[in-house]
Amino acid sequence: MNKYKRYKMVAKLISKEISGEIAPDEQQQLSSWINELPENKALYHRIKNAENFRKRNEEYRQINVSTGWDHLNRKIERTNAIIKRRTIFKYAAAIMIPFIVAGMLFKYFIRQESEVNPVAQVTEILPGKPRAVLMLDDGKLVPLDSRNQLSITEKDGTSIEKGAHSLNYSANRAKIEEKPIFNTIKIPRGGEYELVLADGTRVYLNAESELRYPVHFLGDTREVELTGEAYFEVAKDPHKPFVVKTTGMSLEVLGTSFNLNAYGNAEKILTTLVEGSIKINVTASQETRLLQPDEQASVDLKSGRTEVRKVDVSLYTDWKKGRLNFFDNRLEDIMTALTRWYSAEVIYGSPSIKDFRFSGSLNRYGDIRQILDIISSTGKVKIEIKGNTILFSE
Repeated sequence: MNKYKRYKMVAKLISKEISGEIAPDEQQQLSSWINELPENKALYHRIKNAENFRKRNEEYRQINVSTGWDHLNRKIERTNAIIKRRTIFKYAAAIMIPFIVAGMLFKYFIRQESEVNPVAQVTEILPGKPRAVLMLDDGKLVPLDSRNQLSITEKDGTSIEKGAHSLNYSANRAKIEEKPIFNTIKIPRGGEYELVLADGTRVYLNAESELRYPVHFLGDTREVELTGEAYFEVAKDPHKPFVVKTTGMSLEVLGTSFNLNAYGNAEKILTTLVEGSIKINVTASQETRLLQPDEQASVDLKSGRTEVRKVDVSLYTDWKKGRLNFFDNRLEDIMTALTRWYSAEVIYGSPSIKDFRFSGSLNRYGDIRQILDIISSTGKVKIEIKGNTILFSE
């Protein structure tokens, strides 16, 4: 279904809901559209808003009903006029509601697509793509941004195979050395990459991230070092805990899925647990905390204080599925995440703008104006695009 047919379908469903004629399956279809994106929900409530609907309804009545009523009234008898007037208004309402809803939807989407404004003119800010640089133990750098296949054999026999968007390690146990061999994968701004470690652990690395790891795990633990953000799906091994070290803390798991946000310039480290369990060790406070699924630990790097709370994990993990979600986030925090991925720069007209809060969601591989339009539509800030720079002003 193309987008225009979909807009027409949505208008029809909202009209039926307003008039009380919507069927259960149609209500479910409408609910799916409303919950698909935050901007859909906002538009739905804007249309259903009583004041908006009343104003638009008055406009249509003035044009389509009132102007013809006097002429009609002269041609019918007074005794029949009341009955016919009620009938006409009944059918006029049935006709007008779809026109009102369709008109409001049309006005919104046409404004989004054709209105000449700075947000709609974003052409140079592009989403990121799979790319990385692999640094081998001897310091050799191997670019990973091409689609070409690549095969490397480390001196301990570990096989490294590069796919289209991932790097896979496979250990040859017959040649394991006593001294571990380390590789480092670096993800640039506007990049992402997937890594499968020798134990089967899968790591999804976000933009501006770096992971140092042994090509094969020796000893009693499986230790890696992270700067940036990564989603881990740790292979279970009850005899070898998986340990992730980062600035100010480390965490230990046996087999679990979690997201770790630990950028070097951030004030806090966020660990969000999807399944399994995690033990967090905070360096500054020597505090140890245990996380359960759907919990997030926030470690303040200055004070060493740790807070644990229940969260909607999708807000922190859907980036690996191709979506960026924000809920009541500061504008500066939203743009920090966006500019890592879209390789853009941001200028704020005043410091107070950074603290404005917004919610929204966008396709990670789509146009950045999806979220900029949502921010702009609130009327809190004005947005101007100059080349690769986004300017916010009041």
